[in-house]
Amino acid sequence: MNFDLLVQAPPLPHASDRGTLLVVAALFLVSILAHRLWRGKIRAEDEREALKRDQAFSQGRYRAAFRALQAPAAFADRATGLVMEVTPGWRRAGLPEAGKPIWSQVPPLENEWRNIPSPSADGEVPGLLTLSAGTRTLVATPLSGESLGVILLELQ
Repeated sequence: MNFDLLVQAPPLPHASDRGTLLVVAALFLVSILAHRLWRGKIRAEDEREALKRDQAFSQGRYRAAFRALQAPAAFADRATGLVMEVTPGWRRAGLPEAGKPIWSQVPPLENEWRNIPSPSADGEVPGLLTLSAGTRTLVATPLSGESLGVILLELQ
């Protein structure tokens, strides 16, 4: 009879149980941290959506007020000369509609438009400018801040 088979190996020490417990504890802590990051991301997305709604509301109010203005006025892009927003008074005066260049009806106005000084490096814009559109006179006000690059045009 072979006695070597009857002798069993001694039981393993409890080190493997400690390692398993350590892995489980680490996974638990990682899951808590992942949950906190996930909740923080959701909170940041909610705050960003609320800010977008607030901005859209205030922009909508100002846009509606500008569109209801009866004085002939418009916003135009400084770089391209495209009219962006117009008032009913602007339309009644027969001036270019939104999406058309400001000089579409008065071609010589293009040279005057191109001569409007650009904003300086620190965002300073020139003061009021007077542009002659044939027999009409337009007062151009370059805007600054968030509206940098937009020019308010008013018919005089």
